[in-house]
Amino acid sequence: PYCQALPGPATKEIRRTINLPKECRSVFITYSIDTASEIIHFVKFLTDQGFEPAIDIFDNTAQIMDTTKWMDRFLNDKSVLIIVVISPGYKQDVEGNRGDEHGLHTKYIHNQIQNEFIQQGCLNFRLVPVLFPNARKEHVPHWLSSTKIYRWPQHVQDLLLRLLRKERYIIPQR
Repeated sequence: PYCQALPGPATKEIRRTINLPKECRSVFITYSIDTASEIIHFVKFLTDQGFEPAIDIFDNTAQIMDTTKWMDRFLNDKSVLIIVVISPGYKQDVEGNRGDEHGLHTKYIHNQIQNEFIQQGCLNFRLVPVLFPNARKEHVPHWLSSTKIYRWPQHVQDLLLRLLRKERYIIPQR
């Protein structure tokens, strides 16, 4: 379904509530274990903004049901934006052979979103890559480097606009 945010005041402050339909508030976060301590603050920020972040360390359902089924629930729902937390560990998880369970889940998600990206003709409709403080552009997977990349927390307003499905600049009509 098409998700549209309602217009808000044109101020520089970050809004504390959003007027998105419930089905547009869900965001799925994929990350590597090296960002686990920073993820907590990031998820709190998103929750404070009115989003419903899905992340394995907070979701009891992920522990009860098969983890792959839990992840697929979000990956297959095209109304859910996917935040890709970029870090040195993320690059290592998706390109290397780290054998820990979390790394395998990260690699599985990476393969799924890469396949979707390719099937969409390399157009990015729902992936939101976010560089965390310990990451650099070279940690971004090559196939994702052609899309808009956000830096946390420096690009917080642009990131929020993306999650709200809003444009920063409105092109005037002729």
